[in-house]
Amino acid sequence: MRVLVTGASGFVGSRVVDQLVRRGAEVVTVGRHVTAASPSDHRVLARADDASEVEALVAQVAPQCIIHLAGASSAECLAELYRVNAIFAANLLRAAALVKPNPHVLLVGSAAEYGPVPDADLPVTEAFPCSPNTAYGITKLAQTLHGLTAAAAGLPVTIARVFNPIGPGMSTSLALGSFADQIARLPSTGGTLRTGDLDVERDFIDVREAGRILVELALNPIVESGIVNVCTGIGSRLLDITQRLIACSESPIQLHYESSRKGNSNVRRFIGSPAKLESLGLSVACPDFDRLLPAMLAQAQSDAMNSDAQPTAAN
Repeated sequence: MRVLVTGASGFVGSRVVDQLVRRGAEVVTVGRHVTAASPSDHRVLARADDASEVEALVAQVAPQCIIHLAGASSAECLAELYRVNAIFAANLLRAAALVKPNPHVLLVGSAAEYGPVPDADLPVTEAFPCSPNTAYGITKLAQTLHGLTAAAAGLPVTIARVFNPIGPGMSTSLALGSFADQIARLPSTGGTLRTGDLDVERDFIDVREAGRILVELALNPIVESGIVNVCTGIGSRLLDITQRLIACSESPIQLHYESSRKGNSNVRRFIGSPAKLESLGLSVACPDFDRLLPAMLAQAQSDAMNSDAQPTAAN
């Protein structure tokens, strides 16, 4: 099966590609540039907001499946966030509809699309009315709406609402990624870890599990068009996870709260319902934090050493 993957070099995307390769899929990746790490069959898309360019690329590849992971959690301006998170998806869906037979399109969305959910409605199901309260959540919901519109017109589309993937190499713009990076850069004598509000509960997923489930949803013919939560159904306190990450460092580290540190979600407690996913015969294993957290810290330490070793430009 020929699968077109956007966002293939990203945190989740790289795991999706690994899964596809293991299953013997013919993987074609797309991005703005070619790098040394680009797969052998990589296509350059200069402008994701150019409908004609997207249409030409999809027609040339003629994929049987499209996994759309490209996106951004933040941008310099709102227009850029819409361009990356909504317009690209809309152009991709339009292009897919022109390919015969139509490829199955998996749009990778986000739990941020739901917005605040009362405790009484947790774990949240796909039927809960969305009311996102961040620009990221709003633009990802826009992607979902384009997907549902395309599905209503006959294109096979599945929207995977991924909750909180964690693992080695996660972005420092995310809480645990930032914490691992900060700890990695502290001396062995310890120091201070600067955090935002840690009194929150999240449905964390091992990023490798996220990749596996996304490939199952993309390639499994029994999956119907619609929205599917990718979650465990179990919440973990961010404070507890942070303390366990600190323990991995074996250094004396103090926590320092800074009100200016805010993430992409300001929801205090957020857990998803995996009932629909389980009805498809799929389930997400709970993270093995005893394995994940040391691996995250080790990767952050390696990244910190490599960045420190980079030569600086001469004056």
